[in-house]
Amino acid sequence: MGRRGLLFITEAAAWWILLFAGYLVLVSERSAAEYILGASLSAVAGSAAVLARRASGSSFAVPQGWVLVLIRLPAAVLVDTWLLIRLVWPGSTPRAAQVGRLQTLELADQPDERHNFSWQAVAGLLLSLSPGSFVVDSSAHPPELVVHSIRASPGLLERSLQR
Repeated sequence: MGRRGLLFITEAAAWWILLFAGYLVLVSERSAAEYILGASLSAVAGSAAVLARRASGSSFAVPQGWVLVLIRLPAAVLVDTWLLIRLVWPGSTPRAAQVGRLQTLELADQPDERHNFSWQAVAGLLLSLSPGSFVVDSSAHPPELVVHSIRASPGLLERSLQR
């Protein structure tokens, strides 16, 4: 078995572990038959996932800046949640600049077009996880997102994505 075969088995085993763990979480009554069924189906699905990834030519390359945005996400969610509470709290006087606006974010360039598309999708998802912003539109050339935000200036996540 060569290096390519070992990578296939390792990747399929990783998928098998994830899928089997997910199966066990969803099964209500655990029995020997359920374990055998779950293990078998997870092995087939894990192998199919590896074959599909290889057939499509995709890779596991992490877009530049993705980890930094993930690290900053919890803080951005807390800040945006607090800002939303202040905006909707009775008796508070929200400033007009905080009511909301559309802004265009140009994303950092990636090595190739396929990574640009995947980075746009990941960036859009991460921005939409924060309660203070959501993605309205995206375009591929140049990679940019139109985001509705509750604040006048770019927040923590928006600044991280632009770098």
